[in-house]
Amino acid sequence: MRIKLVKIGNSVGIRLPKAVIDECELKSEVDMEIRQRHIILSPVSGARRDWPETIAAALKENPASEEGEWQW
Repeated sequence: MRIKLVKIGNSVGIRLPKAVIDECELKSEVDMEIRQRHIILSPVSGARRDWPETIAAALKENPASEEGEWQW
């Protein structure tokens, strides 16, 4: 499938057809990876969604200190 680049300010973007969005189950964000000059877009997995809350809770229980090792 060939699609055109769309100018967005000083950048460019692409418009993905609804059928592609539905088939790939894309939501409001995607993970983007570049491998050997190829752009790979993937749906954001649920595994990382709660990382900010998980990290904040871990730091609250075990605040970082400059001395010693972390205790998890």
